[in-house]
Amino acid sequence: MKSTTFLMICSLLISIFSFGQTSTEVFETESNGSTSFTDNGVIFNIISHVSTFDIQANYPGTGWNGTANDNRYIDNSGSVAPGASFSIKTTSNLFKVNRFWVFLSNNSLNQNVVGDLTIVGKLSGVTKFSQTKTSGFATSLGSTNGHTLIDLTNLNGQNYSNLIIDELQITLGGAYTYADFDAFTWVKDTNIVLATGEVKAPMENVSIYPNPTSGPLSIKTDENSKAEIYSPEGKLLKSIDIKKGVTDTDIFEFPTGEYLIKTSSGSYKIIKK
Repeated sequence: MKSTTFLMICSLLISIFSFGQTSTEVFETESNGSTSFTDNGVIFNIISHVSTFDIQANYPGTGWNGTANDNRYIDNSGSVAPGASFSIKTTSNLFKVNRFWVFLSNNSLNQNVVGDLTIVGKLSGVTKFSQTKTSGFATSLGSTNGHTLIDLTNLNGQNYSNLIIDELQITLGGAYTYADFDAFTWVKDTNIVLATGEVKAPMENVSIYPNPTSGPLSIKTDENSKAEIYSPEGKLLKSIDIKKGVTDTDIFEFPTGEYLIKTSSGSYKIIKK
């Protein structure tokens, strides 16, 4: 049936669904000098590569929470250096990055110098994306307290906000030797959506029908397994124990819309009319 071909659309789901919780860390509850921070239940380590980066809380009103001045952020004020570089990394939940704000300057906090910023996302040590921003930086305090928005939904014309990583690395270039990093907006990944290049290919031993459906749903597989149905917001709506052969279930109680059903063989889009 033509409708069954609609099921195996794993790769298209990457940009459509973001099954996770979006959070913005502004560091206001973190401890001065700390080399880690916790946001939305996830611990991030601050790893210094060149220069020493940690939580800064000694200079109130010098950060930027996205709309106003704030008091705490990550910086390297104690050890400014050419090529300064640090990462934020977690070994628990994976994550995706939406945006963050940076203040960039030389040793004298002069922002009107020529420099660049390289942003790298890694997963298990493998680079998933790398871009260098060379222009468009704040050169005075202005309306953002001297901070520049780094938006990964449109970084050098590319959207990296859907790529799943476990490490975000920031490296200064040119005359930039000091950076503060604030208002980090990210998505807590639930391993439902996979990054480009890491999509599990749908297995031939699973079929889900009818699709679209008015409620009834059948899952055919050649092994015992489990299926989970998620809303577009990433909320788990239903868990189903799947037996070898055909398992019948329904989604009568769900409103009209698109849902994601995840099995051990991959993720599939289903539509309830």
